[in-house]
Parts: sequence; structure tokens; C-alpha cells
Amino acid sequence: MSTILIASLEPGEGRTAVAAGLAASLAGANRVVRVLRVRSGDDADAAAEDDARALAALPGCDAPKGAVSDQEAQAQAKDAGVCVVEAPAGLPNDLAARLEARVVLVSARADDERLGDLASAASTLGEALLGVIVTRQQPRRVEAVRAALQARGLTCLGVLPEDRQLAGPTVREMAEALHASRLVEGGDENEAVESVMLAPISADPGQPFFLQEQGHKAVISRSDKMDLHLAALATEPDCLILTSPRPIHPYLLDRVQGSDSDVTVLRAPEGTVRAVELLDELFGRTRFSGQRKIARAIQLVREHADIEALLKALG
Repeated sequence: MSTILIASLEPGEGRTAVAAGLAASLAGANRVVRVLRVRSGDDADAAAEDDARALAALPGCDAPKGAVSDQEAQAQAKDAGVCVVEAPAGLPNDLAARLEARVVLVSARADDERLGDLASAASTLGEALLGVIVTRQQPRRVEAVRAALQARGLTCLGVLPEDRQLAGPTVREMAEALHASRLVEGGDENEAVESVMLAPISADPGQPFFLQEQGHKAVISRSDKMDLHLAALATEPDCLILTSPRPIHPYLLDRVQGSDSDVTVLRAPEGTVRAVELLDELFGRTRFSGQRKIARAIQLVREHADIEALLKALG
């Protein structure tokens, strides 16, 4: 039995994505893997429950669908080949000692202040620390971040580049942020989009404009711009967000409901500018959920993390 504790000094650093990627990679290396999310204290922890549900969907891994307490984690880790445990945010030395775990520290920052904090945490954790994985870095900074970690005496297990899929909000999060009503419910609202497109002023560019974004996208358009709505729908967005109190042409909803499209149509009470501002605030602080994010996290960890070093450390 080996236990790996995935920890970070602050929330929102990418612990769940790293836990998902490492667990799936270890399972792919023929290890029997259990994945757990420990909640904060004995009280309800909504964020931990969200993370646990996401981790339960990992391929090839055993994971409960809810967060567990410290005591439950200790019990469940004992009969697992490898147990990957996501800890609550904060220095995890007490939890690591109770679980007899090795620790992977995750950080989304690599500035001097954070490097100093990580070095201090490494001193506290001692031999329990396996190394550090830095997330959400610009590709051109990857090698500089590696060098900065090494200069501080920190073992670098990986530097993950920033990624639009992992940063993108889900349809559900966009609806909540906009206080939007659902005119048509489409596909899985817990899946993320990679980009949000603002419809042009006129229909002249039409469909070619929306085809500039080939990935999963949401489109924002004023509610009375029927020509733009149809042009956007032809490019199969995940979500069409209609703004302003102006009337919506009834053909639009008939068109969406009568097709086999998975597009969700939202009606936002805010104007277009305010809707864009609200959605812009979502990027980079969204929950880790949905098969798209799971698949992307696994890919990034396999490409940019030192899985061989991890396997060697586990023995």
C-alpha cells in the first residue's frame, strides 16, 4: 500500500486536475488505484463533494462518489494498491503523517513569494515531500519555472501549461453567473466550453466568423439578431446566450427544439457588455468537472509530469 497526498497551500491551484491525471496515469501503468477527496473538518464541504464526484468518473480507478473524512481516508487507504488522496487546501503535514503518505505539492504560481512558501513547506514536510507540480503556466515559461524550482532545492515533478479546456466554465456555471433562464436545455451542462464568442454587429461574416473557433464554445448574441443566431447554430456551439430584453423570434426555439442539436439556449437578463464581463470573471476559477476536463487533465499530466519518477518513488 502506497498513499500519495495531493496538496496545495491555497485553494484553486489545480489539485483535482493533478490528482485525476496522476491517478489515471498510475492506473495506466497497471497499478491498482483508489482515489479519495478528503473534506475540510467534519462539516459539509460543497467544493470537496464536487471534486469527489469528478474523481469518481476517472477511468480505471476506484473512487467513492462523495468526499471522506480523515478517518475514512485512513481506513480506505489501507487496502488499496496505490491511494491518491486530494487534501483540503493548506499545509498537509498532519494529514500526511496520519496517512503515512508521500506528498505532491501543487501550485499555480511560481513567483519569488510562492517559491519561498513552497521551500518553507518542503522544510516542514521533510522526506514526506515527493516534489512539486506547477500548473497553468505559459508554455514559454515552462523551462524557467523548472529552473526556479531547482534553484530553491525543490524537486520538480512537472510544469503543466495553461489550458483553455481546464480554464473554461461549464454551461451550468455560465447560467448561474448570468442568472439566466433556460429556454432550451441541450447537452450535459457540467461539461466545459473552451471559448466564448461575441456575435458580430452585422450578419456579413455570418457562419465563417463563428467557424473561427472549432472547439467547444458558447456564443453571446443580442436576442433580436435572428440571422446571427442561425449562423451560430450552424457551427454547433454548446450554448447560445441571448441578451437584452428585446423579443426573441419564435422560429429560433422551434429550430433548436426540432433539431438533434445538443445546444443549450440561455436568456440572460443583463445586457451584452455586462454578460461578457460576468463570464470573463469565470475563466480560471471554475470547478473541475465533466469528461472533457478529465480527459484533458490526464493528457496534460502524461505529457508534462514525470510519471516514471513517481513510479520509482512508490517502488
